[in-house]
Amino acid sequence: MTVSATLKARLGELARARHSDSAPAASSEAALARPSEAAPARLSQAEFANVIGLDVGVEAFLPGGEWRDEQGAVFVHERLRSDVEKRKPHWGRLGKAPENEPDLAALCAVGLESALFLDLETGGLSSSPVFLAGTMHWNGSDFVLRQYFARHYGEEPTLLAALAEATRAFEFLVTFNGKSYDVPFLRDRGHVHRVRIGMPPRHVDLLHASRRRWKAELPDCRLQTLEYRICRRRRVGDVPGDEVPGLYHDYVRSGDPYRLVPLFHHNMLDVITMGEVLNALCR
Repeated sequence: MTVSATLKARLGELARARHSDSAPAASSEAALARPSEAAPARLSQAEFANVIGLDVGVEAFLPGGEWRDEQGAVFVHERLRSDVEKRKPHWGRLGKAPENEPDLAALCAVGLESALFLDLETGGLSSSPVFLAGTMHWNGSDFVLRQYFARHYGEEPTLLAALAEATRAFEFLVTFNGKSYDVPFLRDRGHVHRVRIGMPPRHVDLLHASRRRWKAELPDCRLQTLEYRICRRRRVGDVPGDEVPGLYHDYVRSGDPYRLVPLFHHNMLDVITMGEVLNALCR
């Protein structure tokens, strides 16, 4: 059954109301557009009764569409970064990389259009699925944020195929701890599903570059430490990392998306912060 635009809006209000009762929404300079401070409207009993039985997923809360191949489909949520936060003068520009960072220097030489930022959300263990892959790239005038989401376990092979296709257009992959985690994880899952995962020829892992640059100045070089101490950005009410797998497994079992939507926000903020860390490394 198709959910009407009005019902989608009311469902969104219900989700925000329910979420506000349990935990604050994640926020930062790059936070998603915040709802009105006024108390959100509640569904009437009759409206809620109509909702019961509808197949309502993340599509009711997030704009997007589907990527399809002969194996199936995967949901894709897309937006521009300028829809998420105010445009900054440094967007799309890179300065000079440190002399001891040849991969950064090569990226600065060719420009951001050649780079794809990537961050994964997984079930945690190596045998668990990749269920959300967030990417960001510069299109010459704005950053394009794109998130590939497996709505159930059976969509993971299509997610992998969609991501493999997306990476082919780029010379550089930019990750945070991707050399140790994201890329090996993707290749292992690709092997399980017989999906060939081809990555861009050059890989900039911001964790290692950040450690070389700031390890003497910071208590650690976690992404959110860099976000706050180096990029001067602060998020609150974020989804704790150890809760991520459980949120997805609960969604697959129950089909209830409202607790999962903040995880898209968390993933989006991570790729945006990676862009800011790269900019700081090349200042």
